Amino acid sequence: MKKITLVLGILFTGVFFFITSATTQAATLPKPEQEGYVQDFANVVSKDTKEELNELSKNLEIATGAQIYILTVDTLDGLDAASYGTKIVRAWGIGSKEKNNGVLILASFGDAEGDRDLHITVGQGLEGALPDAKIGRILDEYMVPNLKVGNYDAAFSSAYKLIYNIVAEEYNWDGTVDKPVKPEEEGLSPLSIIIIVILFLIIYSIFSKGGGGSGGSRGRRRRIYDYGGWGSFNSGGPGRSSGRSFGGFNGGGGSSAGGGAGRKW
Repeated sequence: MKKITLVLGILFTGVFFFITSATTQAATLPKPEQEGYVQDFANVVSKDTKEELNELSKNLEIATGAQIYILTVDTLDGLDAASYGTKIVRAWGIGSKEKNNGVLILASFGDAEGDRDLHITVGQGLEGALPDAKIGRILDEYMVPNLKVGNYDAAFSSAYKLIYNIVAEEYNWDGTVDKPVKPEEEGLSPLSIIIIVILFLIIYSIFSKGGGGSGGSRGRRRRIYDYGGWGSFNSGGPGRSSGRSFGGFNGGGGSSAGGGAGRKW
């Protein structure tokens, strides 16, 4: 009786893992619709932004061999974003197989609450230049704020350019571009301007009544954050383009055994 129970238990376990594995494998991964580094299945990226990032990606691959891809989808088909990103990197062959230097910026735009996911998957060859904490900052400071207000082009363009510059510097290539602007740095809101004006009037009123002393006090200037931990972002021209076709998919790329980070938005 014990032997029968043991056999049944083993069979049950085997069937369970088979079904689980089959369900995971059955998740439908998109196939690239066209040659290019921006695969926008959710149709949220403008034509101009696609063209700009495709050109930058081609130049980066020519100069360094590294590849950065963007993928937008409507659903992750039941997978978590990290697993989905890893499967895409492997299936599409993103990055060099020898150097494992591919990066995938993934975003899902599901309608269901909590079904909007972000994940940046980094190949092991670039994990030193793009550790998880740095990727998390890119998501928190650039992608999530822009996505939440519908600035999809800014979300993908800013995250892409930050990563692009870091990869370019990792390979000592001078093709970096101007650093993107943080969402909160784009300008003051009308409410902020009103508050500043009111504060100025209050301070002026106090000092005009003789409470300010001679010349007033000089406030310390705030230091501008210099992105030292991200690598510098110097302006520079793109690398030379050749007649070679880039952005293709041959399944021979990196294994994405590195890191990455994700967020809900």
